[in-house]
Order: sequence, then structure tokens, then C-alpha cells
Amino acid sequence: MSIEKKIQLNAYNKDDLKIFSFLCQDAILNKDEFFYDRTNKFFVATLTRYCWEKEKSNDQNIYFRVVSGLQVKNVNKVEYINFKSKTSFYNLLAITCNKRNIMLNFSMSAKIKLDCKEINATIEDIDIPWPTKLKPQHD
Repeated sequence: MSIEKKIQLNAYNKDDLKIFSFLCQDAILNKDEFFYDRTNKFFVATLTRYCWEKEKSNDQNIYFRVVSGLQVKNVNKVEYINFKSKTSFYNLLAITCNKRNIMLNFSMSAKIKLDCKEINATIEDIDIPWPTKLKPQHD
């Protein structure tokens, strides 16, 4: 019996966020599963991420997804850009950072802009990965 290792990482600078971006590329988020706590200044999201870190070439083409939590602290303001009321699920393409903003960039030009005076984020796998035959495709 193998023990599944769960990811639990912290980000404190732009280089750390690049690792988060790699891990979260092609994650799927439901628009009902992110939340901004204005009082305590943190943003949380639950996402189903593709496990790029488990990429292996095998004859069966079995890949993995896992439910993960993302938390960003010290968030002064959140701006939701191009979120459509009829769309429930969004595909996370990248996490970027410029000056005081952490940007969650989604397909369909949707973005979540987090105004932060400093980077302090955590990503943690909540569940164990499950197999899937579907792998994200990029052109």
C-alpha cells in the first residue's frame, strides 16, 4: 500500500507563485467555491486541479486530479473581471503577480484580481488524487 503525498506549499514571492501557477494550470473552479472575507482580509478557493506533478508516460494514459484549497492572506480588495452569470465553472490558466496584485487568469478572459500589499498564499491538497483518462490539451 503506497501512501499518497499531498501537496502543501506556501508562497511569499513571485517565484513561489510561479510554482503555484504550474500546479494550478487547468484547474477547474466553480464560481460558488471562492470567497473573500473582507473583515479578515483573506481569499479562499476550492479547485479541482490537474496533477501535473504526477505526469508519467504509461500505456494506460491514466492521469490524476485532486481537490485543493487555495488561500491568499492580506487581501485588501477583490475585483472579479468578466465573470458571466450563466457560467458556473471556470478553467484556471495561470496565476500571475504584478506590483500589489495577484491575478487568477481564467479562460473566457475572466480574472480575479487580488489587491495585496504582500504575497502570503497557501495551496493544500484536501483529498487524495483520483484517476482520470482526460488530460488537458494545449494548442
